[in-house]
Amino acid sequence: MDTLIFSASVGAGHDQVARALQEEILRRYPNARVAIVDTISCISPILNKLLIEGYLGLLKLSPAVYGKLYEKTEAGEGARDLANLPYRLLSRALAKVIRDYSPDAIICTHAFAAGLLGTLKRRQRIHQHLTVVITDFTVHAYWLHKGADLYCIAHEQLLGTMDDLGVPRSQVVVTGIPILARFSEKADPDLVRAKHRLDNLPTVLVMGGSLGLGEIRQVVERFDACAEGSQVLVVTGRNEILHNELKNRRWRNKFFVYGFIDFVNELMAAADIVLTKPGGVTSAEALSQGKPIIIMSPIPGQEDRNTRWLTEQGCAIRLSADEDTGVKMTQLLNDKERLTQLGQRAAALGRPWAARAVIDEIELRLQ
Repeated sequence: MDTLIFSASVGAGHDQVARALQEEILRRYPNARVAIVDTISCISPILNKLLIEGYLGLLKLSPAVYGKLYEKTEAGEGARDLANLPYRLLSRALAKVIRDYSPDAIICTHAFAAGLLGTLKRRQRIHQHLTVVITDFTVHAYWLHKGADLYCIAHEQLLGTMDDLGVPRSQVVVTGIPILARFSEKADPDLVRAKHRLDNLPTVLVMGGSLGLGEIRQVVERFDACAEGSQVLVVTGRNEILHNELKNRRWRNKFFVYGFIDFVNELMAAADIVLTKPGGVTSAEALSQGKPIIIMSPIPGQEDRNTRWLTEQGCAIRLSADEDTGVKMTQLLNDKERLTQLGQRAAALGRPWAARAVIDEIELRLQ
């Protein structure tokens, strides 16, 4: 099944879902051609740089403005109409890529790609089956376009949302958020500790996404001031300033500081708690590993919605980086009964084989 997967390198989550789907297709069809396209960069590297810098700048300087924009367009009022003109102008650049590659199927893992390709499909510039894989535990109207054939959503409660947004049930399937196969299976914690020279201590894994965003420094400082005999694994992603700052500090507890790594699944296996920003993909990985989640610094918009759903489901708690953060984290880490409850609920919600479910559904529609 030759496939083009259109993503966008805004953070790492959308690309991670694309790789998970590529991995699953190649597992089934080792000789297939499966390429991942960085959608915006394919159109224009300059545009890609401007959009990513603008998006990240807005999140850092005025996250409340982003949250308001997200909320105002969430139910569809103006979101798709506003985007129609740039979609028509920019989608032409992708038509040649698709024509030259001639795939059997097309998958989108980013809303911008879904809009561009939906426009091409609606205008009959492409004819391949078009699947949109939504990468959060919520749905924003910006993901939805008349040219799409299939939408893959994270959980059953979103079916009603899709109804409200006017998407026929025949075009919607509940698959979960695709994750890489290495997160679908649970590594042996003892082997992981030995491999990475970790101690057998109560362990917190702290992450701020691929960009190392959020109040990581404040949170770990307050936890370290309160906790004793604990271990903290901090993944700073591409935030080199934060990495160097934490690496060169002296801590009361055992600390390990990592940059952008490809073995988060192993660290997750060794952790008792995952403290993270609530990106859809990171959260899906933690659920599949059956790990209690502490949520920090959610971005207004999709991460706020993810936070609401995860906390309502009883697998996560939200903490702010205030004076009591360290005490609350320490209390939770020492409350084995509460950790077990959160972990069991996370495992029940996890969909470790979501990538398989997505490809199953596409195969059915290509027959």
